Amino acid sequence: MLRRCLLWVIFTSSFLFGCRAETPIPLPPEDILSRSVGRMYETSGFHFAIERSGAPAFLDLGKTLSLRRMEGNFSAPDRIQATVRIITTGLVAEIEVISIGEIQWETNPLSGRWEQLPPDWGFNPTALFDPSTGIQPILENDLEDLQYIGNQELEEWPGELLYSLTGMLKGNRIFRTTYGLIGPGKLDLQLWISPETFELYRMVIVDEVDGEEEPSTWTIDFWDYDLVVEIEAPLSEANPAQ
Repeated sequence: MLRRCLLWVIFTSSFLFGCRAETPIPLPPEDILSRSVGRMYETSGFHFAIERSGAPAFLDLGKTLSLRRMEGNFSAPDRIQATVRIITTGLVAEIEVISIGEIQWETNPLSGRWEQLPPDWGFNPTALFDPSTGIQPILENDLEDLQYIGNQELEEWPGELLYSLTGMLKGNRIFRTTYGLIGPGKLDLQLWISPETFELYRMVIVDEVDGEEEPSTWTIDFWDYDLVVEIEAPLSEANPAQ
């Protein structure tokens, strides 16, 4: 009996040790960031989720629709299909959005029918991932005081120890890219990056909004790198040629 107990303890310890995440090798934060940005430049697509909490962020110039959450697929170089949760006049609704380059469509919250948005609508999510205007050049050029603060595990990716970096983000470029949703002041930033693939898993941006008691906090997650989803313009009366 004692021998069986000892064997069980050894087996259990070995199993737990084998499942424990390996500690990533520390690297200079500039190297980690450079490799991560390079990985994002080369990917053909990914799944993403954007979640906002705190002070409102309005999608339209009339400030009637506030973004709560967006989740969908990005296909390089300029296509997005997503489900967007919005807050309007105290109500929460979900709409579907397709963006191809500078053209956007959304489903009407009341009828569910696809409608093409006017050019001056406001935020176009493809701009956030555009390699010439989006996250890649923002991380390359606008980060200050970049620091490697250690290895952390996120609840959504259990068993993976990720590089975690912090820094201050200059807000002018991301302010233009997001059509005023984020910035233009300096922003607190934290990144979580895979030590194996250097894929950016999560970025959290904290934006102190003038006139608001609490900041806007933006959590942007990325997964399924190199996922390619066929995204086409919707069939609707708004674009009958399709």
